[in-house]
Amino acid sequence: MEFTKLMEEKRRLVDERIDRILSSGFEQDEARELVKYTFKTGGKRLRPLMVLLATQAVAGEEEQALNAAAAVEFVHAASLIFDDLIDKDRLRRDRPTLNIAFNDDKAISSGLFLASKGVEVLSDYKDPKIMKMIGWALVELSKGEMLDVISDIAMDVEHYLNIADLKTGSLFGASAGIGGLVGGGSREEIGGLYDYGRAVGVAFQIRDDILDITSGSTPAKVERANLVLAHYLGETARRDIVGQMLNQNNGKNQKDPLETLRQKALDYARRASREHIQKARSEIATLRESEGKDALMSLADFVLEREY
Repeated sequence: MEFTKLMEEKRRLVDERIDRILSSGFEQDEARELVKYTFKTGGKRLRPLMVLLATQAVAGEEEQALNAAAAVEFVHAASLIFDDLIDKDRLRRDRPTLNIAFNDDKAISSGLFLASKGVEVLSDYKDPKIMKMIGWALVELSKGEMLDVISDIAMDVEHYLNIADLKTGSLFGASAGIGGLVGGGSREEIGGLYDYGRAVGVAFQIRDDILDITSGSTPAKVERANLVLAHYLGETARRDIVGQMLNQNNGKNQKDPLETLRQKALDYARRASREHIQKARSEIATLRESEGKDALMSLADFVLEREY
C-alpha cells in the first residue's frame, strides 16, 4: 500500500481511539471539548503511527497497540499546547491555537490533563518498561524545551542537535520503543526500534527547520532553535562579512555572500537530515522482514522528503 494511504488509514484508527478515550469521564461538555480541541487542528500522527508499525514489525497485534498509540499522541499534544503558550503563537495549522480559542489558563489545564492521561493509559499495560520509557521521554522532552527557552539564537550546531534530540527525538524514540514492547519484541529489537525512532525524530525536526526557512514562516518560528540558522550564524561569525561585501562591489557578477551562506546552511541541514535517516534505517535493518518493517522504512523516507 502506498505509504500516504497507509498513514491516512492508521490515522483514522488512532483518531477513533483518541475520541473514544476522551469521550467519557467529564461532567462538563466544555472540559471534553477543551481536551479534544488540539486533535481537531489536524496533524500527521507520526508518533502513534510509529507505535503501530513497531508493534507490527515484531509480530505483535495492532489492536493491542492502539491505546499506546493514542497515549503517545496525548503526550505530544500536551507538548504542542505548551509550545504555543511559550511562543505566544496564535495559529497552528491555520486554526487558532488552544490558548487563543479558549484562554491561557484553560490551555495549561488541558496540557496537564493530556500529559497525565497519556501516562495513565500506558500504565494500564502494567509493564514497568513501558512506564520507564515514557518517563524518560517526558523528562528529556521537558529538558529540551527548557534548553530551547533559555538558549540564544546564536547557539552552535552541536547545542542545537542536543536540543532537537531531547525535544523531538525523545518522544519519537519512546513511540517506537513502546511499540516494540507492546508487540513483545526482544531486547535487541526494542533497542533497535528505540534508536530508529530517536534518529527519525531528529531528522523530522531538521526538516521542520528547513521548511520554516524556505516557506517564509514568521520570525517567531525561526528565531527558536533552528539548525539552518545555527549553521548560518556559525559561518558568518567565521567570515569577515564586511570584507566580502567590499569584494562584491569590485565584481558586479559576484553572488550575494549572505545568500551564498544561506544556501550552504540549507545544504548542511539537508545532509544532516539524510544522515539521521540513514542511521534510522540501519538501526532496524536486522529486523525480520515484514510489512511493519517495510512501512517503518517508508516512514523514514517520508520524514526526509515531506513538504508539510
